[in-house]
Amino acid sequence: MLIISRKKDQKIILADEIEITILEVGRNRVRFGVKAPKHIPIHTRLKTSPVSDQGAQIVEMEARTSPLDGLPPAVGMAKRQ
Repeated sequence: MLIISRKKDQKIILADEIEITILEVGRNRVRFGVKAPKHIPIHTRLKTSPVSDQGAQIVEMEARTSPLDGLPPAVGMAKRQ
């Protein structure tokens, strides 16, 4: 594991395609943004039970899913021919 210290608004670039930006640093949390091409899936893992070596449940979520996916284009926004 590589451990890197960054301050607010600093960036980390991975494989020339993925950009991680530190957005906010608080007492117990860090907010960061991830920019990546659409062909690279982004997942998050959250521990949902108390910290322990046994029985920690991990939940994976697809970060690229949007509640708007699959909806038709808005009126007036359809492609013109």
